[in-house]
Amino acid sequence: MSLRDAIVSQFKRPRGLLGRIVGWILAGRGSNLKRNRWTVDRIDPTSGEIVLEAGCGPGVGLSLCLERPNVKAVGVDHSDVMIAQAAKRNCKAVRAGRLTLIQGTVETLPADVGPFDKAFSINVIQFVDQAAFVAAMKRHLKPGGLLATTYQPRHAKATRADVLKLATKVSEILSAEGFGALRVEELDLKPVPAVCVLARKAA
Repeated sequence: MSLRDAIVSQFKRPRGLLGRIVGWILAGRGSNLKRNRWTVDRIDPTSGEIVLEAGCGPGVGLSLCLERPNVKAVGVDHSDVMIAQAAKRNCKAVRAGRLTLIQGTVETLPADVGPFDKAFSINVIQFVDQAAFVAAMKRHLKPGGLLATTYQPRHAKATRADVLKLATKVSEILSAEGFGALRVEELDLKPVPAVCVLARKAA
C-alpha cells in the first residue's frame, strides 16, 4: 500500500499516529469547517433539543451544535482516536453532561440512546451500507425528527455529477424508509460542491 493509500484509508477509520494526524486535518481544514458549519446550520439545533452526529470525527460539528444554548448532543464514531479528540475538544460539554461520546457505529447504538430531535452525518455515507445506515438513523429519531446527510467526494477526478448521483441514491433510500419533506441543498466548494440531503421521519 502506498503512503497516499494509507493516508486515504485513515479517513475511513482513523487509528494510530496517522489517525491522529487525520483528526488534526479534519479539525483545521477550511473546507471541512465550512461543511460542518453549513450542515449544522441546515439542521439548526434549538434550545431543549438533543442532536446525534454519526461519525463525529474530532468533534467539530458537535462543537458547533453545542454553541447553541441548551442543546445536548451525542456523538458516535468507530475510531477511538476520533472519540478521544472529540472529548478533548468538547471537554466542558462532556463534564457538564451536555455531550455523550460513544465508540461504535449508529447501527450498534443501544436502543435506549435517544430518541433525537435531529441527526446528521458529514462524509460518512460513502463508507457505509447506506440502506442500513439510514434505517439505523431512523430508529433513533423522534417522530418528525430531521435527518441531514452531507457529502463532498474527495476521490480523484470527482465531479458534480458524482455528488448529485449519490444525493439521488440517498434520497431514494430515505423515501423507501418513509421519510418525507425531502430536499437537497448544495454548497459551493472546490474542487466539487458538497450536498446535504435533508428529510423528516414520519410523525
